[in-house]
Amino acid sequence: MQISLTISPSNSPQIFPLHHRHRRRHQTPDLLHPQPRPLAALPASAASPLRSSGYLSTIHRAMQEEEEYRKARAEVARKGVDVEGLAIEGVSVGGHETCVIVPEFKCAFDIGRCPTRAVHQNFVFITHAHLDHIGGLPMYVAFRGLYNLKPPTVFVPPCIKEDVEKLLDIHRTMSQVELNLDLVALDVGETYEMRNNLVVRPFKTNHVIPSQGYVIYSVRKKLKKRYIHLKGNQIENLKKSGVEITDTILSPEVAFTGDTTSEYMLNPRSADALRAKVLITEATFLDDNISVEHAQQHGHTHLFEIIEHAQWIRNKAILLTHFSSRYNIEDIREAASKLQSKVSAKVVTLTEGFKSAYS
Repeated sequence: MQISLTISPSNSPQIFPLHHRHRRRHQTPDLLHPQPRPLAALPASAASPLRSSGYLSTIHRAMQEEEEYRKARAEVARKGVDVEGLAIEGVSVGGHETCVIVPEFKCAFDIGRCPTRAVHQNFVFITHAHLDHIGGLPMYVAFRGLYNLKPPTVFVPPCIKEDVEKLLDIHRTMSQVELNLDLVALDVGETYEMRNNLVVRPFKTNHVIPSQGYVIYSVRKKLKKRYIHLKGNQIENLKKSGVEITDTILSPEVAFTGDTTSEYMLNPRSADALRAKVLITEATFLDDNISVEHAQQHGHTHLFEIIEHAQWIRNKAILLTHFSSRYNIEDIREAASKLQSKVSAKVVTLTEGFKSAYS
């Protein structure tokens, strides 16, 4: 008796991963990954010869290998990271493209070349005017119109708003299309309400051209201390009489630095960036081959500086981005482990666009 077993690899990842996942939710696991017939279902007459001949262990081993293969393929196809309940995704390669997406807040930090999955985000926060961070803006606005999505809200540093308007006007003229958006010049220290429980504020960063980072805050109401001892009906009567009985509490959820030196880490006015649940910060250079001084001269952060200032970090998680293209995935993971040994925050990396040294 001869038994042959063929294992077919999973389908390769789709071009549009979000759409791919959406379709798969409506399929059953059996349709997605047909499972071999359970061994328990084999007739008793067949089970004994298999066990005695060793074929049972061969089939079991093959099934395990297939499961491991599917898990490995899923990890390779993965486009983002799960950080503090947020599914953050995108691409950030120094000098090439940066667009970091937080779907839970319907926002993207910088727009890069306008990755497809950024189009469905309602808010875009531009940190500065280098093309690898803003070049895809006209395409982003145009795609929103093409898909009949509502005009987006795009935030920019006030000093570049006029130039951004000119850029969009040029594309309107050349393409003879409407590019509808709400372009907001939001300055450091100002607050914008994204929705009734979410606001955003910029903070100062230091790059070779004008730049700023952003902190997104959740908003909640908390009963003032002097009213805590009151009963429910007393609190209700105060509310009806027009007394403000609550304080508004802003909790920093996500901070995004964009391109910057490490100076923001020492600026008390940027403290909320270092106590947000998630800090998304650049770490362009990772090793001794590039000096800290070189990083500073070019308006970037060296990993060694983040380690040096680790005592100020109060975040629950740090997402490192914007690595130089000189590095590979192994370099990035090694650097992350160095930082992890210095901070209590969970350290993760955004490595889409980088290759393994062994590939």
